[in-house]
Amino acid sequence: MKIRKINNNERLDILKGDLYAYSRWTNQDLPRSHLSAINPEEVLVAEVDGKIAAALQCFSFQQSIRGCIKPMGGIGGVWTYPEYRNQGCVKALMKSAFLEMRMQGICVSMLTPFKESFYRALGYAIANSTNEVNIPIASLSSYLKLPKQAIWQCDRLSATEVKDILLNFLHENLRSQTLMPHSHGIAITNFTYEQWWHLHRQKLCVLVKRDRQTVAMAIYAIDSSGNLPMIDRQIEISSIFWTDIESRDRLLHFFASHRDQIHSLKMPVPIGTNVHAWLTNAGKLPSTMTEPWMVRVIDVVEALNGLPMDCEPFIFAISDPFCIWNEGVFGVNSDRGRLTVKRYGNGDFQDLAIDFRTTIAGISALIYGTSAIEELVQKQLITDLNADTYQLLEKWFTPCVIYNPFKF
Repeated sequence: MKIRKINNNERLDILKGDLYAYSRWTNQDLPRSHLSAINPEEVLVAEVDGKIAAALQCFSFQQSIRGCIKPMGGIGGVWTYPEYRNQGCVKALMKSAFLEMRMQGICVSMLTPFKESFYRALGYAIANSTNEVNIPIASLSSYLKLPKQAIWQCDRLSATEVKDILLNFLHENLRSQTLMPHSHGIAITNFTYEQWWHLHRQKLCVLVKRDRQTVAMAIYAIDSSGNLPMIDRQIEISSIFWTDIESRDRLLHFFASHRDQIHSLKMPVPIGTNVHAWLTNAGKLPSTMTEPWMVRVIDVVEALNGLPMDCEPFIFAISDPFCIWNEGVFGVNSDRGRLTVKRYGNGDFQDLAIDFRTTIAGISALIYGTSAIEELVQKQLITDLNADTYQLLEKWFTPCVIYNPFKF
């Protein structure tokens, strides 16, 4: 088996593999736009006897983690042809992807698993999913009564045109800590324009502006086909953000104005959100849980460095059989409200008092806040933990709900 990147001429092979794994197969010629959305630099393949047997894509993203933006590798497009399964292809691809991410300065990774146990064995920790709620458009009627004011402006654009607008909006409001409904786990894409166009060619975007400044936005698809019964006509929001309650209300006003065109609004919300507080006479709201995310630390030093915490020093030992650069003992301190991390050499070990030991899944869960300390200890992802350090971790590494409506 050989693991390698592809060249431009092999993009069609990757597209055919994607279609075989995730779509309805077709022998028809595929538009060139489909090919241009595949970046050879992001694709790894497993080659067996000169044939591409399996592939994955590792997208270069950024992600907000506890208020700090980190380089993140988003794993997607993982597939293996059936005749090559159970031969270790994907495991070999993932090990190569870890090394690729490290060389690119990526310190954390995220994916949606095809099988949770497979990625657990590779060091990923399970995180929460996103809640997708179906809201009757009639329950938004109160927002139609918002007064018309000159300071407010609403622009509707093709979603293919807003790549840079969205990136700037996310960066600015993550930096100022004004992004809502939730910021932890938000992924900021680094897609090419061709990739962005391919994903958003059938979507629209609404920008809500206050004094000409964008304060809320949503990317959505609308289906109000005349041959559909009214009850099946829907707007499906894929990404939605706002900066304060006023801007959220103006966004809901925009969608409420579709009351004669559609029946319902489907939108992603963080787990635990009280959506009924936004609505009037909504009644029972159908909702679905998306597939859960899984997360992993690729470089423990860079993942911890800079996190906004003013905690007491601690020392831990970590095991990571797939990323040997994470194996060892690390000291964590706080400098002006930000964590700093030092890796100790073998000669320093005899004088160190290690506060706890952890697996890579344990430190990943700790950093992302996917589990309470009690649960990590119970699952033995963290061991040899004394009472003082237990309280320290419990205080500073609180559980966090991940909210990333962007699917990749």
